[in-house]
Amino acid sequence: MRLFRPLPIAWRMLIDKPSRFLLSGLAVAFSVVIMFMELGFFNGSNDSAANLPPHFACDLILSHREKNHLKTGEEFPFAWLMLARDAPGVATAVPLYSGADYWWNPQDGSRNRVYILGVDLDDPMFAPEVIAARRPALRLPGAVIYDRLSRRELGAITIGTTTTLGDASVTVVGLCELGPNFAYEGHLLTSADSFHLITGQPKDIVDLGLIRVRPGADVETVRANLLRHLPPEALLLTPAEINQREVAYTTQHSPAGIVFGLGLIVGFVIGVIICYQILFNEVNDNLPQFATLKAMGHSSRFISGIVFHEAMLMAVIGFIPGALLGQAIYALLESSTQIRMFLTPGRLLLIFALTSGMCLIAGRLAIRKVHTTDPADLF
Repeated sequence: MRLFRPLPIAWRMLIDKPSRFLLSGLAVAFSVVIMFMELGFFNGSNDSAANLPPHFACDLILSHREKNHLKTGEEFPFAWLMLARDAPGVATAVPLYSGADYWWNPQDGSRNRVYILGVDLDDPMFAPEVIAARRPALRLPGAVIYDRLSRRELGAITIGTTTTLGDASVTVVGLCELGPNFAYEGHLLTSADSFHLITGQPKDIVDLGLIRVRPGADVETVRANLLRHLPPEALLLTPAEINQREVAYTTQHSPAGIVFGLGLIVGFVIGVIICYQILFNEVNDNLPQFATLKAMGHSSRFISGIVFHEAMLMAVIGFIPGALLGQAIYALLESSTQIRMFLTPGRLLLIFALTSGMCLIAGRLAIRKVHTTDPADLF
């Protein structure tokens, strides 16, 4: 194919000087690792902030309109749930209580903030399988289900561990997997009664309402009916909408999301600068060869193709070791921070696209040197 005609020349020029070839690959790999780290932290902050929505087993979630993400403290009165239960199309509505308190490490006595969720045991619409498996034990005062993905600072916790949460004594009766985030070291699930015992929050103050619609009812129709029954301060979202809101909030308002997003951009710009310097030197050292090709009648498109193929070869050569090193660092950071950095195929393709883009931009900048050179000036 004509598109790949410049490829052999680009490859020969790239490997002509092994030391420069190695340096080019390492330089691109360095930029790739930077982007991997920033994207990993960016997605890690988003994924950890949105770790609760996947566990909702309801159709709609009721909250105060000023509660702009799940872990803020705006509550609403229990009377809103009573109104919701009377709305057409609603099968049931139960409260979900939430709040934060200090967990005392039973081994060393240190304390760290954890997030507590108080669920309705009779109809748990949050992590129902986990709750159902431990329902009898959870009816005991102070019984909690511990997040096994919590950070190590909380201690070596197993079923049967007894410690202090806030001012209350609690006993671990089960384990779950939710994961920590940048605000809390871990999560706990407990019954609504134990939640009030631990936190002292009144029962008539609710953080979230979990609503299930009747079989065959249209969720959007039920939502419209509910909004007519509820005060204007009420907000109704689906679990999918809650998930999108949590990610959007972290991306746009959380310092972590903003910093890591900017870091990804900075990593890309650094890569463009590094690649430009490499390609510029490559072009500058081979100006006589490019001039010869021009004098032989080769088109500007063909000559540009050589530089662009060099750029893409650099992207591939640098991406492979950069991706392998990035994945190894992901595993190391996950082990030390307990923040999961999922390296999905889509995210892998995004980094490769950014790597290709930075090399092609650098190639576009470097090619100007060739096009502005007159062969007669070189011979």
